[in-house]
Amino acid sequence: MDRRELWVTRLALQQLVGAPAADVEGAVAASLAVQSQDVPLAHDSLAQRTGATAARATDALDAGRIIRTHVLRPTWHHVAAADVRWLLALTSPKVLSGMRARHRQLALSEPATLAAEVDVLLGEVAQGPRTRADLGAVFARRWDRADPLFWQRLSHLCMIAELEALICSGPVDPAGLNGHTYALADARLPSTPQRSPEEATTELVARFFASHGPVALRDLQRWTRLNLGEIRGAIASLGPSLGSVEVNGETLWFGAQAMAERGPGSAGFAAARRRAEGAWLLSTFDEAALTHGTLPLPLLPGSTPSAAKYGESGGGPMFWDLHLAGAWKRTLVKGRFTVRLIAAGPLPQLARTALVAQAEALAHRAGFAEADIVVDEV
Repeated sequence: MDRRELWVTRLALQQLVGAPAADVEGAVAASLAVQSQDVPLAHDSLAQRTGATAARATDALDAGRIIRTHVLRPTWHHVAAADVRWLLALTSPKVLSGMRARHRQLALSEPATLAAEVDVLLGEVAQGPRTRADLGAVFARRWDRADPLFWQRLSHLCMIAELEALICSGPVDPAGLNGHTYALADARLPSTPQRSPEEATTELVARFFASHGPVALRDLQRWTRLNLGEIRGAIASLGPSLGSVEVNGETLWFGAQAMAERGPGSAGFAAARRRAEGAWLLSTFDEAALTHGTLPLPLLPGSTPSAAKYGESGGGPMFWDLHLAGAWKRTLVKGRFTVRLIAAGPLPQLARTALVAQAEALAHRAGFAEADIVVDEV
């Protein structure tokens, strides 16, 4: 397997090419968790995997079929509701342990103090879904709102309650930042069977390799903060249900069934390759763009690395012919949707046309019939 075939396979297992996911919940569950700091673009990532619009993801979040919460790492993820509890039980202790120094700085480390603040938070959320602004008004009566750490302290208090499976996302409220509200976890999350740490680790490893492979062990470590001993123990228990391949001296792992269904030699792989070699606008936080730090896609010939950099939100990388071709950014000002394509080097005319078409498709998935497309070339 060379790097081009590797990336076609990765996009296929990510459900970006080949048969799409049946629905939003299925797309989220297939990836196990989908990073979601930038909610509109997280929803666009799901739309690309389902052939639907981003509004379908909003509907699933609103209904509680998917949940937005802090899990795996100290960052936002969408997770299928049925997977939230066991993922939190497995990964939260390490996440919380890694933030001890930060919580001391925010006066959230002393057990009695933290318990009192969590009680206030839960008492407020128990009355109904609350936005961040709603909670800010409550805690302004307890803390000094002029303190520059006020909002950080509140955010971390909420994160602790999320990691402890006490609160999670509630119904979407346009008044909330990214539509986010907080609700009691017991009101939104189904009861699920408890798993032992070994069972949960094995399931996480199996599902990660099935949806993100072929991928290096260190990429899984970054994704979950599991240590190599835990990962290798899971690999041993999974046996022949996993496979590996050597690419450029790197050992990369994958789910054997997923590879058979969507990888090289499968019925739809030739068509998947043709689509994979075309134009792509992926979010900075898209699982396909973010997860694969090992053997990333190369720059388009003639491109400048510094010109291919992209910000953390509002856009991401753009690809052509399985090469990084630059970056893109979307804005919405006074109801006008604009996508700016920032080429890292000269674009072939075919690439330029295809990338503009992808920008128009992004606008359509976001619910805009018309958009301004701007192309900046070096």
